[in-house]
Amino acid sequence: MRYPYSQLPSITNREVLAPMVPVTFSYSGNEFPTFALVDSGAAGAIISTVIAEALGMDWTRVTASVGFTLSGQFRSHKIEHVKAEIDGNVFSLTIHVVEGISPYHCILGQADLFQKATITFEGFHNEFDIAFRPMN
Repeated sequence: MRYPYSQLPSITNREVLAPMVPVTFSYSGNEFPTFALVDSGAAGAIISTVIAEALGMDWTRVTASVGFTLSGQFRSHKIEHVKAEIDGNVFSLTIHVVEGISPYHCILGQADLFQKATITFEGFHNEFDIAFRPMN
């Protein structure tokens, strides 16, 4: 499925287009539709505490670990057995709930989406393609 690049929601003073995909997360009978940044440089999936709470995740009871980015470090809480649905394709993933990021931020990365599909970025066309592989 081909998707156009979209404006990053947290940047309002200039146009910054990025590969964003609509995704619905499911956990413990709760669903949360949002948009996720498709990031080939991200190790795995992250969501904000706001999204985690809307899904009914009791993330504060999960031991925090420290992660690192180019801009510093962050605290995250690992939640397993989360379902994600993109354009009718449903898959399980492990999510890291990250403290202190903007309320509706979400990233899909190498350990999740990139293991389930072939992703082709065409920045010169401002679009990208996700081709899910057959899953058993």
